[in-house]
Formats: sequence, C-alpha cells, structure tokens
Amino acid sequence: MPFSDIQSQDRAVSFLRAALRRGTLHHAYLLGGPEGAGKHAAAVALAQAANCEQNRAEAQPDEGCGRCGPCKKIAKGVHPDVLVLRDERSMVKAGLWEAKGGRTPSKDIVVDQVRDLVDHRLALKRFEGRRRFVIVDPADAMNVQAQNALLKTLEEPPAETTIVLVAANPDALLPTIRSRCAKVAFSPVGDGGLGALAEAHGGAIADAAALDPANALGWIAFGQAHGGDREDARGACELLLAWLRDVLAVQAAGESAPLALPGFAETTRQVAAAISPAEALARRERVEAAILALRQNAAAPLALERMIIGWFHG
Repeated sequence: MPFSDIQSQDRAVSFLRAALRRGTLHHAYLLGGPEGAGKHAAAVALAQAANCEQNRAEAQPDEGCGRCGPCKKIAKGVHPDVLVLRDERSMVKAGLWEAKGGRTPSKDIVVDQVRDLVDHRLALKRFEGRRRFVIVDPADAMNVQAQNALLKTLEEPPAETTIVLVAANPDALLPTIRSRCAKVAFSPVGDGGLGALAEAHGGAIADAAALDPANALGWIAFGQAHGGDREDARGACELLLAWLRDVLAVQAAGESAPLALPGFAETTRQVAAAISPAEALARRERVEAAILALRQNAAAPLALERMIIGWFHG
C-alpha cells in the first residue's frame, strides 16, 4: 500500500514523506495512535519508498511504486531486509517463531525474540535493500525485558537501518525507549476511512456473525467469499478488528458504548451478548494472526479459514 492510499492521516504521512524527500530518515520512529488508524500500513509504505527501484529512477523518493521487485516483496512480507516483529503468540500461529522450551507462547513480544533480532538478524549485512527496516508491531506488546534488550540498538543503531515501533498505547513503552524515537501521531480513523472499509467488506461482518460453530462448510464458504485475493482478505480482517473492538466496547460499557461502526450496532450487540469478553479477545487475536499470515504471503482463503477454525476450536 503506497502512502497515497492511507486515508485521513495527512499530517503523519506528510511528516514521513518529507523525511524521505530530504534524505533524512531517522534511525527510529514511534508511530502512535488507535488501532485501525493505518500505522502498520504507513510503516510498510515507508520501507517501500526507501527501497523502491522505479521511483528512485524517476526522482520521486517519497512514494513506493508498488510494482517493482522490492515493493512487491515488502508488501508480501518476504523482503529479507524488512523484518517484522509481532507478539510471540501471533508469530507462532503464523509459523514464524517457535517458543523455547515447549512453553505456551506469550501474548507479549519477549526478550528471546528481541535478542534473536539484535544478535543475529541485525548482525548480518543487508541482502539487497538500500535501507533495512525493522517494524515492531505492536511495540507496546514488548515486555520490560524485551524493551531493555532493544534499548542499546536504539542508542547505537546499525548503519542504514530504521526501526519503526507501532503502538496503540505509546505510554506503555519505557520513557528511555520513547525518548530515542521520532514520534509520529496518528489520529482516530474518521468516518471516511472506516466507511470505505465497511462499504467494501461489510459482508464479512454479517457472514462472521452468522457462522455456525458446527458447520465446517460455512467456514470454507467464508474463506472463499472474502479471500478473493490477499488485499480483499486484509481489508475484511481490518474491518473485523474494528468490529470486534466494538463488541468488546459493548461488553464493557453496555448500550451506551460509542461504536466505530454504528451501522452494525444490532449485530454487534447480538454477538456481544452471545460470547464472552475472553472469546472476543481470542477472536481478535486470530484476526491479527491472519493479517500477519497474509503479509507473509499466505493463501487468502486458507488464512481466513484458519482464522475461523481458531474462533471455534482455538
């Protein structure tokens, strides 16, 4: 996704594009703001623009073309110089990490993950990119030990490397971490941003709410209906994240809860009454794992099927 496709975040996007044009990328950024605001998309767009072959030749350094080899690899999550660090549980579910000692994977980003990043992956020379990126999302999932393990790298970053921390709650990070990053604030997505997602993928909410835990054919049908390609599946998943946040809000505050997707209020309230807050949280985790798998080039229908299976048999 290029910067031009990120909606309702002109100030944040302009800040990043200006740094690209000047050739003054900071060694570390903290992208802070609510979930669904486009922070991860901006981090990916930044990595694409910095490594794009086509736009460099055309003297347009502040936007990735989306078509050249590096841009495509970064979008698919397979570029060797663009590393994405997620919470341990999500990475284990996506087959990208193995918890040591056979223990239950943590919902945090743990110190072993950061040490592997710092001691091994960042110690290697860049493979093909002009600039290496490390995207930590959600950075506020790093426990204290993991944050401290990253601190020295933020103080003395490798050459031609930018670390991007993505956090819905930046205040959960240690002051020493925050002080070493250039801060970029993302505002809540306006009606236009979520409205466009709802218009394109609103059927995913209705279909998800109607799924029968005992009907495996329905899970397959869901994957086929909303996984036409990875972009369709990602859009459906991003909307499901916002919707499940509304479900949790209703469970916490009742009828008075403000909803990001008021057009689905009746369905939201029905589901909020039918499942527990723990189930709603578990479903959000499965959606996040599906998004991660899609970024790692997973087949879209299969990623959605696995997500739904996890909802009912997690």
